[in-house]
Amino acid sequence: MNLEKYQGETMWRNKIITALLTASICGIGVGQSAQGRAASAKAGDCDRACLNHFVDQYLAAVVAHDPSQLPHSANMKFTENNVELKLGDGLWATADAIGTYKIYIDDPTDGQVGGYGVVEEDGHPGILGMRMKIVNHKVTELETLVARRDSANSTFPNPEGLKDKPVFSEDVPADQRLSREKLIALADGYFSTIQLNTGKLFTEFDPNCARVENGVQTAGNPNGMGVAKQGCEEQLKSGLLRFVTRARDRRFPVVDQQKGLVLVSTFFDHAGVLRDFKLVDGTDHKVGLPFDRPFSFVMLELFKIQEGKIRQIEAVINTVPYHMPSPWVAATK
Repeated sequence: MNLEKYQGETMWRNKIITALLTASICGIGVGQSAQGRAASAKAGDCDRACLNHFVDQYLAAVVAHDPSQLPHSANMKFTENNVELKLGDGLWATADAIGTYKIYIDDPTDGQVGGYGVVEEDGHPGILGMRMKIVNHKVTELETLVARRDSANSTFPNPEGLKDKPVFSEDVPADQRLSREKLIALADGYFSTIQLNTGKLFTEFDPNCARVENGVQTAGNPNGMGVAKQGCEEQLKSGLLRFVTRARDRRFPVVDQQKGLVLVSTFFDHAGVLRDFKLVDGTDHKVGLPFDRPFSFVMLELFKIQEGKIRQIEAVINTVPYHMPSPWVAATK
């Protein structure tokens, strides 16, 4: 993606997200209490078909504006765009239709499922990313991101640009499947590479790796402009994203070993203090708008991993106030 191309756009929020080249870092919780292990055992009784059915039930319930159509616990936690809401609020009250574009990410072991799709509100399309946790065949957690256009004339996000990617639905041969820990480490290394991006890689990329953000192909795009033509590895080796101060509060809630998928929730914090720097090749780079002021991105980012390398990336991204906390991460003093 050509960062300079978007500096002249009028909508500040769209300039921010369109300029983005990728996504996120933080930590993985380890250790479970006896209560947590019991919950995981109960969560594991919903197989892939069951998990996918919950996604379909959720989408149907949202369009019907009727949360009762989605089996859920009495104390289910629900967030939209990083804000905890009452069930039935937000997209629940405004969705008119669901598009045909869908990705399912299934984690039967932990009873979690993720999904991507297109949703319409008053005839305006947006991009939806979501995650649910299922316990005893009821939803106990619902985390959603909705990337919406700021005006009728806006072309970003670009739901129309989302095309089916068979690679996301392809099974990994059983004898080539990686452990959960290895899949998470590869995704985590991507965000470690981006944070204060020096050009050093902390993960592995397939030579054909491509990335789509809010419906725009920002890496591995043969029809793109500037750095969008570069592959994932080439972009990050350049050190272009050094202005990403932190890839924060990384969570890896959905790991689909059968298909080699990892869904990550994270933030990019931009402190706005870096104004000029040199790329790895010695080229001078001026940061400019909007990265010369404090703000953050919140995102759900999906990784397809083949043969131990990142093959495809897809993200739903929104702009939030600088260092906005996550309602899913316990506050630390």
